[in-house]
Order: sequence, then structure tokens, then C-alpha cells
Amino acid sequence: MAPKSEVQFPAASQFANTQLTYKIIPAANNTFGYDVLASGKILIHQPSKPGLPGNEGFKTKAAAEKVAKLIITKIKNGEMPPSVTPEELKKLNVL
Repeated sequence: MAPKSEVQFPAASQFANTQLTYKIIPAANNTFGYDVLASGKILIHQPSKPGLPGNEGFKTKAAAEKVAKLIITKIKNGEMPPSVTPEELKKLNVL
């Protein structure tokens, strides 16, 4: 049996009736990331810009907030894991 190297995410349907919230967190070099919480417990810890190389987060809290809201929308729409593309980040004007 081959070892699994991928992170196993819970099924999105598990969150249908769950309160999803976010918290803006400090990140490297005075930037910002976010945590997405399911019923108060951390579901996603994202201190850097998702889908891009590097360890820095977003330049503003508002930018991190836009992406956190997008992630919550994706989870509620059944997308698990809720990945974000560079194109989506450009559409949100957070790059």
C-alpha cells in the first residue's frame, strides 16, 4: 500500500450547517494572512498568499479579508480543498 502524501480534507458537505468565519493574522514582513474557522476551530491556516511562491502574505488586511471570504464561499459551494488561482487573486485586486 503506497503512503498518502496529500493532505486529507474533510468532505465539503460536512460544513453545510457549520458556521464558517475568518480571522486576519499577522504574516512575514509586516504582511497579513488569514485563518478560516469552522465552529471556532481552525480549518485553514494561510499565512502566505495562496497559489503563489514565497512566504509573504498580503500587503493589507483588506486584501487578506477578500481572499478569506472567497475561500469561505468556495467551501459553502462544496469545493474542498478550496484552492485559489493567481487569476482569481488578480480579479480580486489583491496582488
